[in-house]
Amino acid sequence: MPDFPKTAFILGAGLGTRLRPLTEHCPKPLLPLGGKPMVERAIAALYAAGTRRFLINTHHCPEAWTQAFPTGRWQDAEIRFVHEPVLLETGGGLANIAQFLTADDAHLVVWNGDILSDCRLAEAYAHHVANGAEATLVVREKGPNANVRITDDGFVTDLRDRLGKTDPSYQYTGICFATRAFVAGVPAASTSLVEHFLTRVQATPGSVQGYLDTSAHWHDLGTVEEYQQVKAQLEKPVRGAIATADAAARFGYTLAAGEAPLKGGSGRRFHRVAKPDGSTAMLCIYDDARAENLLYGRLGHALFAAGLNVPQVLAEDTDAGVLLLEDLGDTDLWSLTRQTTFPWPAVASALEQVGHLHRLGAEAVQTAGLTLMEPFGDKLYAWERQYFTDNVLAGRKPDRDLQNEMATLAKELNARPQVLVHRDFQSQNLLVRNDQTYLIDFQGARLGCQFYDYASLAFDPYLTCKDMDLWRIEIEDQAREVADWKGSLDEFSHLLHIAATQRLLQACGAYAYLGRQQGRADFLAHLPQGLRNLTIAASLCGKRRIARVAEELAAATAVSR
Repeated sequence: MPDFPKTAFILGAGLGTRLRPLTEHCPKPLLPLGGKPMVERAIAALYAAGTRRFLINTHHCPEAWTQAFPTGRWQDAEIRFVHEPVLLETGGGLANIAQFLTADDAHLVVWNGDILSDCRLAEAYAHHVANGAEATLVVREKGPNANVRITDDGFVTDLRDRLGKTDPSYQYTGICFATRAFVAGVPAASTSLVEHFLTRVQATPGSVQGYLDTSAHWHDLGTVEEYQQVKAQLEKPVRGAIATADAAARFGYTLAAGEAPLKGGSGRRFHRVAKPDGSTAMLCIYDDARAENLLYGRLGHALFAAGLNVPQVLAEDTDAGVLLLEDLGDTDLWSLTRQTTFPWPAVASALEQVGHLHRLGAEAVQTAGLTLMEPFGDKLYAWERQYFTDNVLAGRKPDRDLQNEMATLAKELNARPQVLVHRDFQSQNLLVRNDQTYLIDFQGARLGCQFYDYASLAFDPYLTCKDMDLWRIEIEDQAREVADWKGSLDEFSHLLHIAATQRLLQACGAYAYLGRQQGRADFLAHLPQGLRNLTIAASLCGKRRIARVAEELAAATAVSR
């Protein structure tokens, strides 16, 4: 790839009349974006590509330029201002800086100082050199002034429809590459650079060419409204990037137990925070790692209003990615099962609450006007099966019998009515206070089969307490009562084990992925129990091939550990 031009000409002398009154005392390229002059974005992009010398013409408020760059440098690159007492326009401005080009400046990059662009500059320049053009205009397919005509071969034939050509039209981005000879040929008395482009197009067809910019972002900030809109977007906080202490202080709290999070994962971290009076809350800082993270606060409001046991949402800043939640303590259902007696009151309360979720959740969500994550269906069930195949089977293709058995799971679950399900209804997502259980981590809630939740708890791999097989029967009986089931006991039991098989395919896939791909040994430690539970669930619903494979994998995993 050819060396990128070491010199760039940035057009900075315009009056910025379209952005008045913002530009009355400030050149347009120096208007702030993200705390820095907008022209710094162009300089940074060009510098990253290889430019080390910037020529910038000035006219309106020239002292603002020297104040913005008092050392005449940007990092180790030179910035040289070329003042125009009388405005020379774009053509005259380019002709005026020709005197500063050296023998090393075989090519020059020209950039309008009020343009924001993510153009792949190195690729555009390589295109310019490879095609031997005198000048190459960087263009886009659409824009407010799509009036550059370019043939399918990439030759510019017209600008501003001055020559009457009918080739496809494109938007000039305000960025171009030119040879030193092209720059030297611009008449000193030239006004718009367009005039010289037109002269060369007519004199030597093919001398001016186009490069199509397909990058995501390009802005010609032509109005105050557009500038303010782009400024707001660029200066919007990066969700989840806020410092923990700053997030706590935003709501009048301080960290209660140091900087380390109490819990974290899936783009979220939790901290306990306190006020001077001793009252505490839970601070959740979340990013965009998962789309559902942004849903938690509004969904929490809706479920709390419907009377469910969920943490009350005390405050939220969605731009910063900060939630303040009621502090329900640290006791979860899993920790209670470590004790000598099984915590049946807490388990019964958990099932009662998930029953409320199934009955009231969909209406609460609809009333709140929320859009949930994709509901359970063929696509999501297939993804869960594939998660198991990719991570537990390690890419080994399942045989036909195994594929058929896994596919029949979704058919039976899809045949059931859909309700709002928690989707991750397991012992570590159930906080317990005074024998009352509270649902947390429900941001992935969606419409689906209620048996998925019952099975998630009954066959929770985290629950390894004594006599769990017997307690699983108790959980099934309580779930049947909560569901107000009118069918046969056998049908309920069958559907529970179908759902458990499906759920455990997903859970085992997650343990394997997080353990093997993300280096989380704590998750990998749960894989053997997950496979043992999968063996039991699949056996009880007649999925013998799944049960046999799970049993073999469990044995192999136990040996490898």
